[in-house]
Amino acid sequence: MFAQFSHTTKAAVLRCDFSSGAFRKGTENGQATNIAEQGPSLKGEILDGEGVRIKAASLQLEHDFAPGSDFFRHGWNSWSATNWWHLNREPWRVWNNPARTNTAEDAATDTALGHRSYMVTALREGEACLLVGALSRYSTVLDVDAQTVSARPLEGEAEVEWFLAFGTERECWQAYVRALRQCLQISKKRRAEPIWNSWYSWFEEISEEIIGSEIRPAARLGYKVLEIDDGWEDAVGNWWPNAKFSSGMADLAVKISAQGMAPGIWVAPFIAMADSEVARKHPEYFIHDGSGVPIEVGYNWGQGYFGLDTTHPGARQWLRGVISRLYGWGYRYFKLDFIYAAAYAGRRYKDVPREQAYRQGLQLIRQAAPDAYLLGSGAVIAPSLGLLDGIRVGPDTAPYWDNTERHKDPTGPGVRNALRTSLNRVWLKDFVDLDPDVALVRTHGSLLSPEVNEVTVQAARVCGVFNCSDPASWLTSEQCEYIRSVNAEFAEGKIEVEQIGRYTFRIGGAGNNGGGVAARGSLAGGESQVVDFTPWINPTGRMSDRLLVK
Repeated sequence: MFAQFSHTTKAAVLRCDFSSGAFRKGTENGQATNIAEQGPSLKGEILDGEGVRIKAASLQLEHDFAPGSDFFRHGWNSWSATNWWHLNREPWRVWNNPARTNTAEDAATDTALGHRSYMVTALREGEACLLVGALSRYSTVLDVDAQTVSARPLEGEAEVEWFLAFGTERECWQAYVRALRQCLQISKKRRAEPIWNSWYSWFEEISEEIIGSEIRPAARLGYKVLEIDDGWEDAVGNWWPNAKFSSGMADLAVKISAQGMAPGIWVAPFIAMADSEVARKHPEYFIHDGSGVPIEVGYNWGQGYFGLDTTHPGARQWLRGVISRLYGWGYRYFKLDFIYAAAYAGRRYKDVPREQAYRQGLQLIRQAAPDAYLLGSGAVIAPSLGLLDGIRVGPDTAPYWDNTERHKDPTGPGVRNALRTSLNRVWLKDFVDLDPDVALVRTHGSLLSPEVNEVTVQAARVCGVFNCSDPASWLTSEQCEYIRSVNAEFAEGKIEVEQIGRYTFRIGGAGNNGGGVAARGSLAGGESQVVDFTPWINPTGRMSDRLLVK
């Protein structure tokens, strides 16, 4: 339980006394006084459960947590490094890979000089936890060291309402979620249904024939959405079908709908390759440098790409046309990829904060596809809330546990990175559907064991979104039946999840059927499972003895 305190100031300087759990406000003469001018000090076990709220342009909080305390690092976008880490270790971030930093972090504010978090951070020593977060629709930057937590807006906001909580880890997160819900006034209106997508089996090798061959099998397995991923378009930025889809995309949408599934499509509406038609004809549509030259906002497909300036009238008209075209073909599920690009730092047609430009782009997409389900991947977390139905909450998964070629890159593809980042964002579940990326069941074309496959399914249950790329033709009859049962669970939408530890969850009813990652099976009949992901997130033994890596 937490006290509430509202205060407006240009810069708030506070002190947290770890031994008592009290927040104190610094005064001009440097003396510390109780921040609550009347009543008890602000301890974690007292008062009305609303936390401490302070309106200020910036915040500096002194603390006396031990140097080796746990530290929560929350990343800027879907793929950004997010984890409980340690104050006395080097920062949890992408190292020695500028191209990846450009894509998976906020390149304008990323630093190797210290611990940096976005939107929220926390410290924990023993059972005591201190949480500092923003109650805002825009990102904030929080720097943490052995003595202080310093917080400021990413850009544009003259004042932020900051939230501070002290108590147990669960109490702090619950209080922050309540406060954020009250501030943002967001209620989830849509729920993701079971999705089959083409990416993690066919990748860019898809064709009209391959997608056509997957439609009936996917319907028989109980999927409610079939999403055609990257590989259908002429080029990134040229959003019309390539030669492998000679009958057009509308024809496939009709076939998918005829089998009782919603047609879904992948699109990266905020980026374009340099040789795309829109980039060649209209370079002014893109975020640029001081000379008016479009800047590269990321790297993929073997080359850099530009980011759309969503404040430019021509770019907005072009964007509306792209989304309206796909919507007109019959697609009602949009996987919007690489969308952080609209919030990239640079010059724009209108001088507005970059995350405001990002929100304007998402609002335009919503107008062009009013009843479509919008999933954002590479989404900037804070400004996406209330605009997207679902958000990818981790990096790409893969049919392997980890990738040794991506040393010191917690954003690289692999089950390990996807699992860790996604489970550290479960607290966002009240605001948006959480997509941990696909679950895997197949053993064909995979380095994963059945045990690890089950970990991915349980993560889907915890996050609430089941997404799979396994073609029915790659599965055994037993695996097909298992997917059918899992799809039935998600289609009903009644999977109960209770978080009982940092990485421990009760899934299903109120019972307790054991610990660890439970054996494969559906949760029919009110059964429950207690699933502990800790041995996978923070292994104490040699994972390489039982897992294959790339």
